Amino acid sequence: MLQLKNITKNYLSGENEVQALKGISIQFRKSEFVSILGQSGCGKTTLLNIIGGLDRYTSRRPNY
Repeated sequence: MLQLKNITKNYLSGENEVQALKGISIQFRKSEFVSILGQSGCGKTTLLNIIGGLDRYTSRRPNY
């Protein structure tokens, strides 16, 4: 099983900080087939890069 809890990813764009992922929590079961859909710029590629180990998340907020 793959599980992400409260993942946040921020990027700097000039002087502005852009939140690509805001507290994402998701769970995939073994051998589960999923698709990730959403508008352009909503964080799909960022999420996949974090899952694949190509990028690191900015923070993980504790899950209380």
